[in-house]
Order: sequence, then C-alpha cells, then structure tokens
Amino acid sequence: MAPVSIGLLGVGQRGLQHLKALWSSDDARITALCDPYPQNLEPAKIRQYIDGFSLDGIRTYTRFDDMLAGGGMDALYVCIPPNRHQDEVVRAARNGLHIFAEKPVSLYLDEALEQEAAIRQAGVLSTVGFNQRHCVWHTAVRDFLAGKRLVMMTVVANGALESHSVKHTHTEAEGGPANRVWAANMAWSGSTVVEAGIHQLDLMRYWGGDVDWVEARYVHRDPEDIVEGGDNPYAYSVTFGFANGTIGNMLMTRLRRTFYADGYQDIVWDHGHVKTEADGPVAWFYDGPFPPPEKVERNRLRHVLEVPPRNDNTLAINQAFVQAVKDQTEEPLRNTFSTSMNSHAAVLGANISDRLGGRRIDLNELLHAPQYAPYRRRPVA
Repeated sequence: MAPVSIGLLGVGQRGLQHLKALWSSDDARITALCDPYPQNLEPAKIRQYIDGFSLDGIRTYTRFDDMLAGGGMDALYVCIPPNRHQDEVVRAARNGLHIFAEKPVSLYLDEALEQEAAIRQAGVLSTVGFNQRHCVWHTAVRDFLAGKRLVMMTVVANGALESHSVKHTHTEAEGGPANRVWAANMAWSGSTVVEAGIHQLDLMRYWGGDVDWVEARYVHRDPEDIVEGGDNPYAYSVTFGFANGTIGNMLMTRLRRTFYADGYQDIVWDHGHVKTEADGPVAWFYDGPFPPPEKVERNRLRHVLEVPPRNDNTLAINQAFVQAVKDQTEEPLRNTFSTSMNSHAAVLGANISDRLGGRRIDLNELLHAPQYAPYRRRPVA
C-alpha cells in the first residue's frame, strides 16, 4: 500500500516536531509544506531540526490557497498559532483531506464549531494534537484507575513567562510580541490556560471523562510588568466539574524573571491517590485487612505502577494518525476533532468565567445558548 501523502501547514516549532516524526515514517510521505515566511521553508533551516532533510519531491508554498489548489495530499496537518486560523480546516475537510489539527484549534468557539461541523459533514478522519494521551505513563494511570470512583484531580504547573522557546512566526511584523514568543501574549495564545493548560485539562479528561462546567479566577498582570507583549496573567485558578462527579483543579503560574518551572499531578479516588513521580506513577493506598491489626508502615502504602520506559508521545500520535488514514478507521486515534471539543470549550470557558467574575459556566450552554453567543464569536477587527 502506498504511503499516506501529507501536507503540513505551518513549519514552526510544533510543525517541525511533527515533520521530524513523519520524516522517519515509511508509511508517510511529505508532499507539500506551507508557511507564510519563506525562510521557514529553507532546507538548511529545517536540517537544523531534522537530520538529512531534503525538499526532493516536496512542493513548498507561502499561501494556503496555492497549497490546496496544488493537490497531491491525503491529509493536512494544521500547525499555526490559534489566532491565525481562518478557514483552512473547513476548506481542507471539504476537499476531502483528513485533518490533524494542533491545539488550540481556535480562540473562538464559533470557529471551532464550524471546523467540527465541516469535518463531520465531509466524513474525513481527524485528530487534535493532544499527544499526552499517547504517553505510556499516562495510559498506565488510566488503566489503573479503570473502575475506581474518582473524586478529585489536581494539576499544578509553575512556569516562567519568558522560558517558552522562541517561535517562528514573525509576530513583530503582525502586531504581536516583539520577541516572537506569542505563547506569552493573551491576544495570540488566548491565555496560558488555553495555550498550555489545555494539555493538562485534556489529560484529566483522558483519566476522568468529559467536563460539565468550569469556574475560574485569574490574577492579571500589572501593566508596568508587561514586556515585549508578555501580558498573560500571573496566576490561574480553575475548577472543572466532570460529568462523573469528579472535581478537577488546575493551578498555573507564569512569572517573569524566574526562569524556573515545576509541576505536580495528583489523581484521587475514594480510597487512595496516584502521583506522578520522577521515575513514573506511584499509587498510595492501603491493601490489607481492615481495620489493620497493627500500625501501617509507609512502605506498605506505596505501590509503584509497572510502566515501560517513557516514550516519544509526539512520534506515537503521528504514528496513530498515519495508521488511521492508511487503514481508513478511527480505531488508532485516542481523540477526534469532535471528541476534543469538550477540551476546547472547557479552557475557553475558563477565560469567560474569569471575565464574568468567576461565574460557573455550563459548557453545553456555552456552546449553544444565546446568552453566550457574544463570547463564542471572533470580535470584529
């Protein structure tokens, strides 16, 4: 069977990571690359990230219209900043292309809903780049928790505003950050919760199912502390209400001049909890007669989950998508565009909750009710 022919829109940081994974696959063939900045398409630049890369047999474009018209693709990867999305996903789906969309797929729910409808109506395969679902450690946690009554999940992610590696989009020429670090800018990233926290939230969904509601409060950055467009809030406190009754807590920070990051994950069921440690996930629970006949020592409570060595989850999600397209089945996928809409609505709903003073936002109402229509649409420039 012939390899899957793939076009890639956006040859920046994440696009290069996907390109590297696809370049190593015998089941995939890169046929087209598109980026608005010609220097991002230069083979010498791409070889800094991918050994032995060549443009032989690959067409390059700086306009998506030309790429789409050029054809020769079975699938399209969309790897552009979320506020740069126009109608690329919709048009690609209507042209019969299978879709790999990087997260967040948009900063506006109406736009994401239109993309989802186009994919569904076209009947093409789709996935969103939630590669954490393909980490073997996270899958081991999900399997361990199967059948247990979850009650709380907590994710803490402390990060430095300037630490995100420099992006490849020329934001300085498009009214964005002068240093190109668009992930630090609210208008470009949608907030740290939307740009980065969506990974943590989707991981909680991988363990605990869909979210029904969200409440959020942010500590916004002081105007005098905004440098080179880095205006995302200092701190985020978000609570997610899951359909199964679980409470999810996401606590994030983005501080300037710290250059330090750390994190914490804790998943609690009714008789224990799982923590991710340096060498893998560990479950803490008592497994013995109750009441215990003697004092329970700490070492009897600590249960190291048996997990394989941590894998390259970017490579794994690419392999799954290529296999799905090759076999024309969703079976290898761990999410589709449609199933990922709950993650997008939850993090965008967190922004809206903060704007409304911490109001609880019902996600079904957010997606469909008239009172939230102004919050779903892209503002008129």
